[in-house]
Amino acid sequence: MLLPAAAAAAAGGVHRLQSLCPVRRISSLKVPWRRDAALDAAILRDRRYRLASRLVREVLLSPGRRLLLRYLSKRRQRIRLPVLVPTFLRRYPTLLSVSPPPNPVASPSPHLLSFLEFASRHHALHSQLLASRLAKLLMISSTRALPVAKIAAAKRDFGLPDDFLTSLVPRYPHLFRLVGDPGPDASGNAFLELVSWDDRLAKSVIELRADKEADVVGIRPRPNFTVKLPRGFYLKKEMREWVRDWLELPYVSPYADTSGLHPASPEAEKRLIGVLHEVLSLSVERRMAVPIIGKFCDEFRLSNAFANAFTRHPGMFYVSLKGGIKTAMLREAYDENGELVDKDPMIELKERFVAIMDEGHREYLEELRKKREELEKQRLQEAYRGAKVGTSIEDEMEEEDIDESDEDEDSEGEALMTWGAVAKLTQSGVGNGIAAFVLEPLQSVKT
Repeated sequence: MLLPAAAAAAAGGVHRLQSLCPVRRISSLKVPWRRDAALDAAILRDRRYRLASRLVREVLLSPGRRLLLRYLSKRRQRIRLPVLVPTFLRRYPTLLSVSPPPNPVASPSPHLLSFLEFASRHHALHSQLLASRLAKLLMISSTRALPVAKIAAAKRDFGLPDDFLTSLVPRYPHLFRLVGDPGPDASGNAFLELVSWDDRLAKSVIELRADKEADVVGIRPRPNFTVKLPRGFYLKKEMREWVRDWLELPYVSPYADTSGLHPASPEAEKRLIGVLHEVLSLSVERRMAVPIIGKFCDEFRLSNAFANAFTRHPGMFYVSLKGGIKTAMLREAYDENGELVDKDPMIELKERFVAIMDEGHREYLEELRKKREELEKQRLQEAYRGAKVGTSIEDEMEEEDIDESDEDEDSEGEALMTWGAVAKLTQSGVGNGIAAFVLEPLQSVKT
């Protein structure tokens, strides 16, 4: 519940707002959505990685981390892989090892096993950070508890390990208590409860920013959001006035008890934006799929129309439609090129996986180059004899070109750079990092 002084200030802010636009409701405020190419590019850069992660997870979640290749190929549609599984594995040979026929089996490659060991050590090294992050999510919840299944659905967004119930939660009994049976895949009817409230954790990124500035200049500014409209984006006068007066209202912490706020009040909007801002700030990449955030509507006291708040505040958020799903992004966390400004410690896992992917793809491109050189030699030899060239190598080259073109099409039909161009860039030393995409969860979300 808001403190008396804060409530009085908030009441004054509401009076000023009502005097300017007495009949305007928050839900009626409309702001046109405008595409941000730089932030869209941040989503598109992960496309090939998302495909790889879905494929890899199918194997890692199989008994003994082994899966017959024919079974893996049958799951191609489910994981939305646009090319044949063997074709994809040829392009990234450092992902999975495939045993010889007649019954080839896919299993983690030595590179992937080394990465998994590093990921385990990295999670252990940053366990305190992950525990505080998980505790903050529980503190935002109105019941100080969250269903395990919902946490599991968003665990990789927040950098939590797959086995967080066994590797992380038991290490902090003063913070967490598991109630119920989560089941073998964390889909059971279980809850994770907060054992004790920690005032040191009950501070949002906005409040910590104000504290940091106070340490530098000696005066603590009023906590508030950073609003920066993208270049060329303008709000109508009515909306500018509403935002100006809304920003003057006292900041409402996402960790405060706000059960007494009216759902349609400007203060409730302030609290809603505070929660969304904090949740995105806790995520590894400062972005999350909107349906994943929607899973926490009941616990975080979000309305069913919470997603409209992202477009209502374009100076703070951006919603990308790339990748076949709506993704909410924290605008202040990205620079003008769509790169993260302040990288989360858990992003190192992403970078390690990128290195593995690049290494394998470079091997593939080098092998492809040698095959093409061999084909060219055969063509020259056959040309002297006046014979027609028709080798199996040529057929393979054509198949690769067609398949790779298919892989580069995104869900909206926009063509990305073809692998032929990637090969030329790589040979020139320019495109060694062009296949940068990172290990990310399989997001099978239900709206």
